[in-house]
Amino acid sequence: MRKAKLLIRLTAIAAALIIMLAAFAGCALTDFLFGQGDQTTGTSSGDSSPSSDTDPVPDVPGTGADVSSSAETSEIVIIPYTTVTEPVPEILYPDNLTGMSYPVDYTKKRPVSIVIDNLSTATPQTGISRADILIECLAEGGITRLLLITNKYQSNEVYGPVRSTRDYIVSLSQAFGTLMVGGGFSPTGEQMIVESTLDYIDGVHDKYALSGFYRDPARYKASGYEHSLMITGQGIIALAGINNYAVSGSFSRSAFKFASEPVKPLYNTTVSEHIVLAYSEFQKVQMVYSRTEGVYYRYQFGTRPHLDAETGEQLRFENVLVLFAPHASIPGDDAGRISVGVTGTGTGYYAAGGMASEIVWSRADDSSPLVIKYPSGAEVTFCPGKTMISVFPEEYNEVRSRFNINLVSS
Repeated sequence: MRKAKLLIRLTAIAAALIIMLAAFAGCALTDFLFGQGDQTTGTSSGDSSPSSDTDPVPDVPGTGADVSSSAETSEIVIIPYTTVTEPVPEILYPDNLTGMSYPVDYTKKRPVSIVIDNLSTATPQTGISRADILIECLAEGGITRLLLITNKYQSNEVYGPVRSTRDYIVSLSQAFGTLMVGGGFSPTGEQMIVESTLDYIDGVHDKYALSGFYRDPARYKASGYEHSLMITGQGIIALAGINNYAVSGSFSRSAFKFASEPVKPLYNTTVSEHIVLAYSEFQKVQMVYSRTEGVYYRYQFGTRPHLDAETGEQLRFENVLVLFAPHASIPGDDAGRISVGVTGTGTGYYAAGGMASEIVWSRADDSSPLVIKYPSGAEVTFCPGKTMISVFPEEYNEVRSRFNINLVSS
């Protein structure tokens, strides 16, 4: 039995050795036939350089890889590659308020205008940096109100403090076809809202106001009741629904004529990297141009950066528009309110890219868009981006030295 097992093992070993010898002989034969090792093809004796007359290495079908042969090792090397798939182009839509393009079609969403408190104690405001267009107007006592315009309200983002509107602010909101949001109104403001049948979401008089508005406890404690009214994007949508105001559809009115890339004013330009607008003794606005970023940073109350309370971001704009308009006291108004002429025609300045030009503005009536032209009659083309509009007393324009209006280089 032991001899039989030993014989089997010896037979197996012998068979393995025969197979190995056959494999070695096959490799040697391959080297001899195909010129590997010390054999060369196409060269003189003793020249070890490889032949330059070689065929390109073909692809191996079905492998998804290139194949090459190494003369040094006689190995077949598989070089993997990754199939490149072209990305699907992103569809972009032009925005009526900024002239920029976004993956969301904001022309299908109605712009909203929100009256924002700009008393010093109410700053920094929340959500102010979301403005695509920001309009500043004088109110009574030398204070100013802001009108924040955007079409990008959507969820839990917060705006405020919200304050009451005036008739000329109602008029300006209609220039951009907005759904208006405020916290009450002056007598002339109420009259215009009623007569124009403007869609107005009111945080004071609307019985459903608490469905969208709320009082911020911290602001209430620090600044008082009237400086604490806030609203969210979702609150605007909710109250619009309750009042049957449209927030979606087709809103094709463009704010301005926009260029496809940054531009500078074209008519009788002057360097304008530092714009100073002194509305009153305590509200002095400065717009300072950044050459590296191509935007104007906003300061107010002298030298205080105008910040967003939520983000800490300083307001900045690609376009600055100064509109000179007639201002006058309203006879018999016990609060000292004023009237501002924002229809008809007037003069002003348009600044962008560190340069400024004189302009002529016009509006046919309170529901008409704002048209901006050069004195030559050509329509102004705006830079893509955000716009700051300062409605400024034309009387101040006539006495610049007193009110310190500068459109000069810093």
